[in-house]
Amino acid sequence: MAVLAVAVQAVPSDTVAVRPVGSPPTLSAPNAASLGRPSIRIGTGQGVAEVWLLRTRDSAFVVARIPDSTDYWGDDLVISLDVSGNGGRVPDHDDFQWYFRRALDSSVIYRGRGGKWEAPRGDPDWRLGASREGGGWTVDARSDSAGWSLVLRLDPAWLEGEAGRRPRIAFRIYDDSPGGWFAWPRPPGGQHAARVEGVPDRWGSVGE
Repeated sequence: MAVLAVAVQAVPSDTVAVRPVGSPPTLSAPNAASLGRPSIRIGTGQGVAEVWLLRTRDSAFVVARIPDSTDYWGDDLVISLDVSGNGGRVPDHDDFQWYFRRALDSSVIYRGRGGKWEAPRGDPDWRLGASREGGGWTVDARSDSAGWSLVLRLDPAWLEGEAGRRPRIAFRIYDDSPGGWFAWPRPPGGQHAARVEGVPDRWGSVGE
């Protein structure tokens, strides 16, 4: 009975679908008028952030528009992805995290190792710098007086899942002013929003 309870607890209650589109999304107008209904909405201190999960014939995309009129380099959008969909209580080797800051050069890309997030080459000072791509992904972002937008393109393999399981995904936003952390899925029991990204069991399921 205890084993069954753990298994049930590990099934994510939030599911988000990846919607097919005819052409790749751009940063020019990431809104419902151009991209359709958002896949996820996340309430923040300055409004509602909108996130779209989209796919074309040869790529998948995460598009985000975050309302934030107080520009700060360290405002961030954290995208955590469990490519095998097996969950877990801590990050593992099949878990990846794009820690994008509003100033993209300061972003960090992590992978799970030994129950923690590890930066590339084990270097805690590693930063994305001028690069806008990595293994199977590219990113672009734009900031204006009303907020900032980001488009992450992924090779389709990132969202294929494994052994019949669908990938799991989570999002977390930080806004420097008025200040706050905001996550999807929402943290249980009033826990801090940043706790979600460290527990793959709590991430949502990526549907087809």
